[in-house]
Amino acid sequence: MTYFPHKPIRNLFSLHSEMGRIFGDVFESREGSPDAENTTWAPTVDVAETEASFEIRAELPGVTQEDVKVSVKENLLTISGEKRQEKTDDTENYRRIERRYGNFQRTFTLPPKVKADAIKAEFREGVLTVAIPKAEEAKPTEIPITGESPADAPQQQV
Repeated sequence: MTYFPHKPIRNLFSLHSEMGRIFGDVFESREGSPDAENTTWAPTVDVAETEASFEIRAELPGVTQEDVKVSVKENLLTISGEKRQEKTDDTENYRRIERRYGNFQRTFTLPPKVKADAIKAEFREGVLTVAIPKAEEAKPTEIPITGESPADAPQQQV
C-alpha cells in the first residue's frame, strides 16, 4: 500500500483554487459577448509549504509594485491591486484585445498557527512572493524513541 502524507493546508488551498475556478467560470463573461472587455482578472498563484513556512507566489505581469497591496485581517490574507491599461495611440486599429486590465483581488484563509505579524512580501520582476512563517507549535518536531538498541538486547541462545 502506498502512503500519501496528509497535508491539510495544501488541500485547503487546492479546494479554494478549485472553487474559485468553478465559480469564476460560471460568472465570467464569455469571449465575444458584449461585455467581454469589462471582465476582471485574477493573478495566478503557486502555494508551497515547507517545514517552517507557507509561500504564495503570484504572477503580476505589467503591474508595478506601487499598484499592489497585501493585507491580513481576521485570518484572511488578501492580495489586491490594479493592472493599468497601457496608453494606446488612436491611429491603431485593434481587432481584438484579450489582455485583462483593472482591479484584482485574491484572498486566502490562513491556517490557525502562523505568525501573521511576521509575514513578508517581496515584489521582483512581476512576481509577488509572500512568505508566511509558521508558529513554533505548528512546526513538526521529532520524538526520540527510547528502549534497547539491538546491541544492548539480550542474546538468545539456540
